[in-house]
Amino acid sequence: ETVTSGNWIAPTVGMLGFALALAVPFALFALFPSWLKSAPKSGSWMNTIKVVLGFVELAFALKFLSVADLAYGWHILDREVFLSLWIIIFAALGFYLIGWLKFQIDEIGGELSKPKPVACIMLGLGSLAFAVYMVPGLWGAPCKAVSAFAPPITTPDFNLNTKGVEAQYTDYDLGMAAAKAQGKPVFIDFTGFGCVNCRKMEATVWTEASVADILTKDYVLISLFVDDKTPLPEPIEINENGQQRKLRTVGDKWSYLQSHKFGANTQPFYVPVDNEGNPLVGSYSYKEDVPA
Repeated sequence: ETVTSGNWIAPTVGMLGFALALAVPFALFALFPSWLKSAPKSGSWMNTIKVVLGFVELAFALKFLSVADLAYGWHILDREVFLSLWIIIFAALGFYLIGWLKFQIDEIGGELSKPKPVACIMLGLGSLAFAVYMVPGLWGAPCKAVSAFAPPITTPDFNLNTKGVEAQYTDYDLGMAAAKAQGKPVFIDFTGFGCVNCRKMEATVWTEASVADILTKDYVLISLFVDDKTPLPEPIEINENGQQRKLRTVGDKWSYLQSHKFGANTQPFYVPVDNEGNPLVGSYSYKEDVPA
């Protein structure tokens, strides 16, 4: 944001807040060491937390692997595979929290023979309910609660959902040529495989009937993935801020198009343009406001 817009205040405030959140606890314990005596002691509850965090880490590791899978086009972790693994992880977490699943680490705290606390059982039931909630997603249900983390709804091999909105083109030049042939304006969607807010917009806003009709009937929809790692046939040399650099991937090309033509580098970023590439109205970013 600082490079493309010159705005340094917002990034500075964001980094300051992040630094304060990490530093304040250490500063307080240094100023008031007696507080450490009232801190809870480690025990069997710590083992439970470690196991729970292990399951959560596995789930998020799959999310980050999914981003790389989409960016590089490996196709090893499509939506149904991702959801299947998440269902197994959160079902296992639920069984652990209600006491049906044990691990060797529980022997250390003497938890193998003890019933789980009520709070653990309630959390376990919630985890099991979450796993069940994701099951219809295997056949194309939007599962909006996980839309920000799961691969796009267009990736499954078997999809019964016919309400999804998918861009007709993922190439700017091809999309513009089609728009001219059809005499339609263009809706440019600057997005990314790793863009959480993009997935939320596509699952909660694009699928609304009023929005879907506009995107599919009134416009030619072009989605440009700025983190697409597909190499370009030939690197494109550009002059940016007085320096020569090369665009080597498809994502580099669309990222440069966004920053150079529209002065922005955030995703999602939506721009309605005519079929000559001239903006029709202002741009639009992440906001789950269907009427807008």
